Amino acid sequence: MSAKSSPWTALFRDGRGIYVVALNLGIGLHAIDVFVISTVMPAVVRDLGGVAFYAWATMLYMIASIMGAASGNTLRAAVGARNGYTLAGLIFLVGTIGAAAAPSMAGLLAARFVQGLGGGLIVAQSMGLIRELFDESVRTRALATVSGVWGVAALLGPLLGGLFGEFGWWRGAFVATLPLIAVFVILAWRMLPPSERAHTVPRLPFRRLLLLGGGVLAVGIGGTTGSLPLELVLLLVSVFMVYLTFKLDAEAEIPLFPSRAISLNHRVGVAFAMFFLMSITHSAAGLFLPLVLQVVHGVGPLAAGYFTAILAVSWTVASVGTASWKGRAEIVALVWGPAFAAVALAVVAIGLPWLHPIAIGACMAITGLGIGGSSLHLTAATMAGALTGEEARTASTIPTVRMLGIAFGSASAGLLANLAGLANGITPANVQAAGGVVIGSAACAAVLVFLLALRLISQRRVAATAG
Repeated sequence: MSAKSSPWTALFRDGRGIYVVALNLGIGLHAIDVFVISTVMPAVVRDLGGVAFYAWATMLYMIASIMGAASGNTLRAAVGARNGYTLAGLIFLVGTIGAAAAPSMAGLLAARFVQGLGGGLIVAQSMGLIRELFDESVRTRALATVSGVWGVAALLGPLLGGLFGEFGWWRGAFVATLPLIAVFVILAWRMLPPSERAHTVPRLPFRRLLLLGGGVLAVGIGGTTGSLPLELVLLLVSVFMVYLTFKLDAEAEIPLFPSRAISLNHRVGVAFAMFFLMSITHSAAGLFLPLVLQVVHGVGPLAAGYFTAILAVSWTVASVGTASWKGRAEIVALVWGPAFAAVALAVVAIGLPWLHPIAIGACMAITGLGIGGSSLHLTAATMAGALTGEEARTASTIPTVRMLGIAFGSASAGLLANLAGLANGITPANVQAAGGVVIGSAACAAVLVFLLALRLISQRRVAATAG
């Protein structure tokens, strides 16, 4: 069912070590930036004003990241893998310089959009390069190092942003990353193997990208309106726009996504649905947990923020710990990981009023372990199950699907929280009710991931028998 596992040292043989460094540095820069911005934004609005646009720095970054990730395969075909990766790094560098030098909130938001575009291009092309540079015997280990980078970023991002925030120089959080971005660009240009452009250079599908970005923008705007009916309307509009994107893409001459991206009758479609729901699970649970801990349990802001990092770090531990699992062990991680996550989240949702924060942290660690182990093997299974001729496209669009899940998870969490009473004020009773509903919905999403994992395993067995 799967290739024999190779030792960790195999990642660094035959000159591949520099590829591991370059790929993880690129993803690490994107990951740290995701965590830094939430920490420095209070200082940003004190300096630049524009508190009404507090959430837009993250929202625009996410929209641009989705659009960038969706464009990754097109850029790769147009200019080649090495040139595309280098160009993505340069775009990220320009956006970071713009953010550090932003004279106003409008300037910062524009820079964040450019940053997100570069970050999305980096992540999408990283997945494609992992598929090309590492064979199946070491691919899960390469993917585990990527998960490890996200875990490190979850610890370093808040620390970096917090330090510069304490010094009163929020711009320093962006300036500090500039040398690393420059090193990444140089490594990408000098060390990655050259690759030719595709014989047919595809046109950038602006209509589909605008529909996809507009769909996510509708979700983000809906969460800031304060009107529940309008939020529901915008959520429905968003779902329709994203569905229309996939429908148009399936009919396009040069598609962005694999042909079975939303079909539950094919392994790739099932895997993409799992990625989407996994992202909803961790984004919905992580979004309101710090608020619950502060308001209901009296935990300090910094400590509450690091409860989210528990999920990221345990995710990393699971990815590294299960990277060598093959055969039955691989199926255990893929299928039962979401089940354990669902149980842990259900315990948190039910026990919010009386669970000790340490117990809540333990449940979040179990959630991270379950999702992390499953996600690693799901990524490898998705790459292995891609249709012939769609391997690069399938690998490079995995991050796009994940980002869509995060966007929809955040939006749906906001809607459910408002329905549970959070819109009436941040009181212990309202926050407790909202947290229970939101984390409970995350548990339900994890149950759906478990059921889809069973279907994916069944499809893999059928494919193996037919082969």
